[in-house]
This record gives sequence, structure tokens and C-alpha cells, in this order.
Amino acid sequence: MKLAYPAFSEAITVGTDSVLCLVIENQPLFRTILCDFSVSVDGGRSDIVLSEGDRILDLPKYIEIISDFINFDLNKKPLITKIISELEKAAVSPEHYLKTQELLAEIENSVDKWAFSFPCDIIPTKVSVTTLLRAVGVELRNEYRGHIGEVEKILDYMELVREFDREKLFVTVNMRSYFDDALIREFQKTAVGHEFHVLMLESQSYPLLEKEKRITIDADLCEF
Repeated sequence: MKLAYPAFSEAITVGTDSVLCLVIENQPLFRTILCDFSVSVDGGRSDIVLSEGDRILDLPKYIEIISDFINFDLNKKPLITKIISELEKAAVSPEHYLKTQELLAEIENSVDKWAFSFPCDIIPTKVSVTTLLRAVGVELRNEYRGHIGEVEKILDYMELVREFDREKLFVTVNMRSYFDDALIREFQKTAVGHEFHVLMLESQSYPLLEKEKRITIDADLCEF
């Protein structure tokens, strides 16, 4: 993937053979580009252009921003919606279709039995796989321990997004402020091993690691 932005001397490539770290030491520029990423993800207009080959990518569909490293939650609504959609497909697949229909019929029959003594006729009009899945409250297990667990959670999230949605550009914001070099080294190694597209947006420099490529824009807006 390639990322173009007016502040860059040229479009930058975010590949899968390394993690690209973009260090922006100029505070106003750091805030501006972060705001543009946020606006892009929300579907607004920004100066960011993301492409793959000759194709311009729809930013809300292809960018994920990860900035909360204290309370990061796997159960983000877009991901859960995708998972529910896949569960619906599985429920009506040839392997499960008959059992699914039996279950829905049993629910309707149970409603009839519960209302047998009522002085009215009650008809369950919204019994379906979709309503059933939403009623049970589908969630992902979110139990991870310590700093290592938090990093594993982020990597698991990236894998789930790829599995149930699509390939995306994952933009982490000041992640290196939260974890030591050893954990970041493992994060980058795993990200490269899984061929994720990862851009680490940082406001200051840290030691360059083995799986990392770096572009720095200093306080005077010099790029190197």
C-alpha cells in the first residue's frame, strides 16, 4: 500500500516485509495528520490518499486507527457485525440448515405455549437467525493479561479484521510510549510474519528495531 500526504516529499510505501515507523517531531503536524486520519476513518474529506497498485482505496474501509493501549477492546461494532454476518451464513449452510430451522420452530412453539392461557393470539413475527444472534449478544473473549497480553490482543484484532473483513492499513499512534522495546520487537516480528500492513505513527524517536523501517520529519519539517 502507498500513502500520500502533502507534508511528505513523496508517497510512502507501507509494505508487509517490515513495519513502517513514521516519526513526526513537529507537534502541529503530528496533530494535523492524526486529525486527518481520524476524519478519513469517519468518512470525511482529508488530504490523505491511500492506494494499492493503480487503485485508490476507500479510506473508511481500508484504515484502522489503534490509539487506545489501556482499554483496547476487541468487541468493536464493525467487527462484531461482520462476525454475526458470517454466523448467519453458517447457520443456513447445508451442514446446519435443518438444525437451524428446528431451533427457530422450537422458539415459535415455546412462545405459543407461554401464551396459551392469554385471552389473545400472539404471533412471533421476528424469529430469525439474525434476531436470534443479536439477542444472544455475540462477543469475543477479551481476557488478556499484562503488557504481553495487550500486545497479543492487538495482533489478534488485526487477524480477525483480515479474516472477517479485509486487508487494511493499521495505524498505531504512539504505541512505543506504552510498551518496552522487547515487546515492540515481538509485535513487529509477528506483524511482519502475518504480512500485516502496519504504520506506527510516533511523536518521538526510539531505538530502531530489526523489522522496522523509519521516516522522520523533525521539528523544522525536514524529512529523512
